[in-house]
This record gives sequence, C-alpha cells and structure tokens, in this order.
Amino acid sequence: MKFNHDKIKIVFLLICCFSVENSLFALNDEQLLKIRDGYSERREQAFAQLKGKPLVVAKKSPPLEPGRALFTRSFSYSLVDFAFKALWLNEQIDVANSALVQNADYYIDNLPAMKDRDSFYWAADEWLRLLEYFGSKGSKKPGLITKETEEKLYKMMWQYNKVFSKIAKAEYKVSNTWFIDESENHHIQRFSTYWHFAKFLKNHPDYMNLKYDDGYTSQQHFEAWTIYIKHWTVERAKKGLFIEMANESYGLETLKGVYNFYDFGDKQMRSLTGKLLDLYWATWAEEQLGGVSGGSKNRVYPGKESKSGRGEFWKMAWYYLGIAKPTPPSHNLMTLIASDYRMPLVVMDIALDTKGRGIFEVKQRKLGLAVKGYYNSPDYRLRQDSGGLVRYSYCTPEFIIGTAHFEARKWQDWTLISSQNRWQGVIFAGDDNARIFPQCSLNDTYRTYNQHWSVQSKGCMITQKLPEGYARDGKPMRVFFSNAGLSNYQERNGWVFVESQEAYTALKCVSKGFNWLNDTDGKWLVCEDELTPIIMEVVRKADYQNYTAFQEKILNSPLKIAGKKLTYHSTYGDDIVFNGDYSTLSTINGKIIDLQPDLVYDSPFINSVWDSGKIKISKDGRYLNLDFTEKI
Repeated sequence: MKFNHDKIKIVFLLICCFSVENSLFALNDEQLLKIRDGYSERREQAFAQLKGKPLVVAKKSPPLEPGRALFTRSFSYSLVDFAFKALWLNEQIDVANSALVQNADYYIDNLPAMKDRDSFYWAADEWLRLLEYFGSKGSKKPGLITKETEEKLYKMMWQYNKVFSKIAKAEYKVSNTWFIDESENHHIQRFSTYWHFAKFLKNHPDYMNLKYDDGYTSQQHFEAWTIYIKHWTVERAKKGLFIEMANESYGLETLKGVYNFYDFGDKQMRSLTGKLLDLYWATWAEEQLGGVSGGSKNRVYPGKESKSGRGEFWKMAWYYLGIAKPTPPSHNLMTLIASDYRMPLVVMDIALDTKGRGIFEVKQRKLGLAVKGYYNSPDYRLRQDSGGLVRYSYCTPEFIIGTAHFEARKWQDWTLISSQNRWQGVIFAGDDNARIFPQCSLNDTYRTYNQHWSVQSKGCMITQKLPEGYARDGKPMRVFFSNAGLSNYQERNGWVFVESQEAYTALKCVSKGFNWLNDTDGKWLVCEDELTPIIMEVVRKADYQNYTAFQEKILNSPLKIAGKKLTYHSTYGDDIVFNGDYSTLSTINGKIIDLQPDLVYDSPFINSVWDSGKIKISKDGRYLNLDFTEKI
C-alpha cells in the first residue's frame, strides 16, 4: 500500500490546531476524513519503532496457585508479539516462524498448560490474525508463515479444541448468552478461540472429519459458535454492553475477540460486530477527555489502573483520532490496530469536539445482579429482569465525574465481576492523570466487592462505604488526590478545597475528621469514621468569580443530619437525601433514583430503549442508526 505523505502532513497540521485535551471547534467531514485516513500512517509509525528489535523470550513463571501449570502468559506474549511485528514488517521471518513454533511446542500435548485460564488463550487472537494474514492462504502476504509452522499451529488448535470446545456451551435459548464462564473477558476469550480454531480446522484435510470429545466435528462447532456469537453481540447492544464496564484492561481482552469476529467472520457477523464496535466507541467517546476515559468502572485494580489515565484505549485514541501520544503496540493491542475497523465520523466528532459537546448527563442501564446462587466463578448467571445498576456521569469540557447508582444489597446479590473493585470519581482536563476518587483500602489480594454505594446529581456526589455483610473485604474508606493536575489545597470548616486547571473541587467527611497519607502519585484523605458519608462537589471555574467565591458557596450550602439521614442542598441547586442506614435509595429533588429507566443509553448523543436493539448515535446533524433486530 502506498501512502500520500503530503496528505498525512495535512492531517498532522490539522491535529496541531487543537490541544490534546480539547478541540476548539467542530470538525467538518473533510477534516474528519483526513484524520481517519491518517490511521494507516500512524500505525506504520508505531510498528517502525519496533523495527530491528531482537527476540527476547520471557521466562515461564511459577504457577499462580498450587496444582496449576506454570504461568506462561508473558512467555507466549513475548514470542507472539515478536512474530507479529516481524511478519508485519517483513523482517526476521525465520525467527518469527521459530517463535511461533516455540510457543506451539510448549502447549502441544501439554493439557495442563492449555487448561490454565491465565496462560494459553491470551495471545491466541494475535497468532490467529497472523495466520489469517500470512498463512498459506493469507489475505496479505501468504506464505510468510511456513508450511511447517502452520502445521504446528493446526496441531495445537486441534489438541485444544478437541478437549475444551463443547457445543453445549454454545447454548443461547435458555441463557440468552448471559451464563458466563470464569469472568466476562475469560468467557469471550474462550469462545472466540473455539470459534476461530474451528474456522481453520473445518477446512484442513487432517482434521475436518475428526470428532471432538463431545462427538461433533469442527464444522459443527464452527456453526454453533457462529450463531452463539451473533446472539451474544445482539444481547450486549440491547442490554448495556459489558458487565466489566468501561474497563480498559479487561475491556481490551473482551474487545479483541470482537475485532477478530469483525475482520474474519461472515457478512452478518461482520455487520453485527461492526455495529457493536461503533456503539462501544461512541460510549467511550462521550465520556473521555483527551483520550482519558471517565465515569464509573469496575474491576479496576488499585495502583496504576486506578490512578493513571493512560490505559489501553487512551493508546487507541492516537491511532483512531491522532490525540493522546504514540505508543508502540504490544500484546492484544496488536489485534486492534491491525484491524480494518475504523470509527464512524459521528463517533470521531463526539470524541474530538470536547467544547462542542457542552455540558450533559449520561445514563446507562447495566446488568450486574446474579441469579440466586450464581454470583461466583466459574458459573456466573446474570439476572435480566432487573440489572440493578445505572451508570451516571456528568460531563463538561473541564471535568467528568461519574458513579454507579444501585441499592445497598448484600454482596452475594451481585455477580463478582460486577461488584469487584468498583471505581467512581472525577477526571480533569489539563493532565492525563489528574483525578480524585474514593476507594476503600484493600487487602493483600487487591480485591474488594461491593465496597461503596453512592448518589450523584450533576457535579455533586455523595458516597459511603458499605459495611461487612454488604461488602466483602472492604477496608477503611479513603479518597485519592493525584499529584498531577491538582494544586492550592485549602481546608475550611471540615471541607477540603483543591483546584485543577479549569475546575474547583470541595470534599467533606460528614462525620468526624480526616488524616492525610502520602502516596508516590498523590495523597490519600483517610476518614476517621470509615462509614461516614463523603460529599464531593466539582464545578467549572468559569461559573464562579474566583476560588473564594466557590468556597463561600460551599460553606453556605445547607447540610442537615437526622440520625442516619443526610440532607444536602448542592451548589447546583439540587436537594439530595442520602439514607446512610442503607434502608432505601436516595432521592434527588424528591424523586427516588430510578434503577429501571426506559432507556438503556440516555445522553444527547446516544439513545436507545432497553432491549429494543435499535440505537441512534447523533451529533450536530450527523447520525448513525444501529439496528440489531435482524434475524439470525
């Protein structure tokens, strides 16, 4: 493929016209197309950073638990990543083939290693894509993967699918695809691997007529998983996308399979999964600043994942939109950037026109509650009558603050993949890592479940730790303030005030006081009463004469406590009643929080009725209608 370098220069000049965090104006179709057309050039720049690098094989690690095989995820990634960059760049072809063979040789006839859920299939999407591109029938440069290497890959695919792929698991009429194995990302990593292996095996003369352990052939498995995947895709669009919501780590492991369905599935699969990707990226686009995603999330581990804005989708923002910063690809990011999928112009516009998006609310209805008794791994079953959870975000060009609304329930009511390490808080324009978020301190496993519950209206959030019995493994409540982007701390009458580049924040532990605990990336405000409600208000600087005026407004905001009931009148003019005894949902201006709204996606840019399968994405005259109601 030849690139028009003059055209690409125009793209980069255009990108330089607006800052990383915010565009200054809405972009017309021609400008958006130039940015989109620059994708291939940006991708080649990224791969060029890997040119000539030698193969360095990662060591196999001890088992993660007694009785399990060696932990070999990094080992496999090191081999497959090298092969991907080498074959893509058409260099070190012999070494690339040797790397693929070395990875295959370890797993062939090693059933415990294949069975290990944290090792085998994590890199499968990458080398399957390589086989699609560079195998004997490859779509890009056929034959770069030698016949000998290809046979090794087929043998590995057969050894795995024969034992582990079960047509019974492709059932969708009873489960509606909401029976989930291990976790959401593990579930799709498995069935995408079963499907893709069967896609190859059904056409290979040595394997096409052989039967799996469940008595069916690769052709039959391929057909069953193809139908399952289509129903799975439709269900995610109709019922709020993923359980592991807005997660940039596990979210990548989930989406990589969708990208392979899009690029290598049949016409209907490509259509359905392409629309699902459109929807996913649209929901991401409206809740991000400069590629940094805001809003409520779950399964977000403490440390870097909680504190940093530079996740995997921040990296993808550079490829798709020319914002954020270029990073050389690795691991499953290889699958995403090599794909033919591109964002629609309306989604690009939502992402780039931060100023033009204005100030708005986002509500998304989610599944999360478990069918009784099925809250834990390996057999999760989601309730579909009431998902129990609504994401709420308040978005401005200066900050995005978000939480999840749900009842104070016992932790066993929730699937653990929904309640684990829930993240809420605020991100700020001006620095990728600028943020404030409440988070219970964690035990040695770095996991807590159902740790807090909250209410939010516009830029005002009230949150409270849930006690043991409601929560599992939650330690004392504290609030993180990043070093990045925050300054000018002041304390008045029990309130902490801090400012970012374009916003002011106030925070208060309602009961008792607090202490400060330093951290390498910021500092923690630790509440003396671990069950105290915490009030956080975030506002735009542009809405106040100065910092002092904001502080005075906060200090004069009515706050009443009657037993366990907190009543607060926010600076936004909302009356919020928060029931700290966990008895009932909070009210906002006299209305109880609605956990079963009619709309599954509700914002100025994305709208859809729950379970309808019809979704409209729109902005400034551009629109995209996604219809998931076609017959499968």
